[in-house]
Amino acid sequence: MRGMRMFVLGVVTGLTAAAISKELEKPPETRTWQGTIAGVPYNFRLWEWRGIAREYWNPDSDAVFVPHGFGVGWGVNFAALSRWAQSTLLAPPPARVAEQKRQELTT
Repeated sequence: MRGMRMFVLGVVTGLTAAAISKELEKPPETRTWQGTIAGVPYNFRLWEWRGIAREYWNPDSDAVFVPHGFGVGWGVNFAALSRWAQSTLLAPPPARVAEQKRQELTT
């Protein structure tokens, strides 16, 4: 387990260093401090707390994994995860849905 933790820490550190380097290579007036590096999103702009909170609870978005409000990688939108879980786990079995549709058509 320790080996995996060290590997993940190394990857995150490498991605962070690469993202900062990518931004520092740009002229100062064109630096946005957000983008992607190796397909992984990064954002080093300091948001308001509201923006960071929306990373974890954004009912207006259906995306479960969203780019971090600050840092490297993705966060979980628990509002979308909750909707997904309710529709998946609480949905009637497909056989019951098919039977209900058949009954509706015959009535």
